[in-house]
Amino acid sequence: MKTVGAVGLSLALVCAAGHAAVLPNKAAEPLVSEANVLVAQGKYQEGIAKFQEAAKADPAASVPLAGIANVLFKASFNAKGDAAARLRQQAESVARQALTLGADDPLAQEVLRNLTDDKPAPLHMPNQAAWKAMQEGEVLFQSNKPEEALAKYDESLRLDPLYSTAEVNAGDCFFVQKKWPEAEERFRKATEIEPLNGQAWRFLADALGWQGKWSAYETALFNGVAAQPNQLPTWDKLASFRNKQGYPLTALNLKRRSRVVLDPESGKFTIKLDSDFTGAGKQVPDGALWLAVAQYEINARSKNQQEKVADQPFAIEVQAWRAGLAIIDETVANGGADISDPALLNLRMLAKDDQLEAGLMLLAYRESWRAEFEAWKTAHPDGIRKFVNTYAMRP
Repeated sequence: MKTVGAVGLSLALVCAAGHAAVLPNKAAEPLVSEANVLVAQGKYQEGIAKFQEAAKADPAASVPLAGIANVLFKASFNAKGDAAARLRQQAESVARQALTLGADDPLAQEVLRNLTDDKPAPLHMPNQAAWKAMQEGEVLFQSNKPEEALAKYDESLRLDPLYSTAEVNAGDCFFVQKKWPEAEERFRKATEIEPLNGQAWRFLADALGWQGKWSAYETALFNGVAAQPNQLPTWDKLASFRNKQGYPLTALNLKRRSRVVLDPESGKFTIKLDSDFTGAGKQVPDGALWLAVAQYEINARSKNQQEKVADQPFAIEVQAWRAGLAIIDETVANGGADISDPALLNLRMLAKDDQLEAGLMLLAYRESWRAEFEAWKTAHPDGIRKFVNTYAMRP
């Protein structure tokens, strides 16, 4: 969100809004600040070196590693071919290391989301002048000059009034000064400019929470989920809030164990199945289900390919799960072994409740499903809250 190509991630995820990252100690904190300034200036190598110094100064902090992962991810867009692929692999590895230190580190979570999602969020692309003013504001913000940064963010907004991220960052300038009403106003304005800016809704919730506006806080988080269901930091906050009320949420924790890969040269599809399910004697029911899901996808996409019809990713996903679950149900009915992964069992429960579509959209969202998701929200105006209230589940 910090570059014209909309490929960067907001340093404010960690630095301003007080999310659940493992923050650096007093020795590492100034090094992280220096690193953030360097990254805002586009000095990626220097920024990584400074983050590495911070990691050595505080090996328990997740923030320096998340910062490195973010820079590697950003740098991958300036590389090509194998070099870009290596940077993305490195970004994923470092982000996962960060999450071993801080399981809810929002920047690391967002790096992984951007690496694994199949399309970027449909947010406004700023013009060059607005982007330049934003970058100048970032340097000032990371240099602890919020008032000067605010002037640059406002300049960015004047140059491109549809640039909601500039409004979010303007709100951050008030947030770090504990000016909660002013921060609320700017974050809310960002959600009005772009209702699909999930970060804007989450930061609005932060400002509301500091003012004790708890009903509005929860509503803002639900709106954040509605904007982008696979932003885990929003779910983390909602889960924490519900837990304090005595209504904890259970994570589906669905890990994709099979993938369909298209060979661009031959035009043929192949299945990559998790190693846990490959080899002699390893075709357990969970693996059979994942294999069936992938095989349905291959059949559907191959048919579309032959008929020169565009894929409908969500429709394929839903039908793939229905087909796979039907195979397992038939196997069990004939005396065979059942699936055991709690995530798979929960998906089967949702399917039996005729909630498979809602469950996949909210708990396994991909940006390529946007059109179907927007249609579902229109048809079910309070569907997200009802789903969470009924099933107490989260990604």
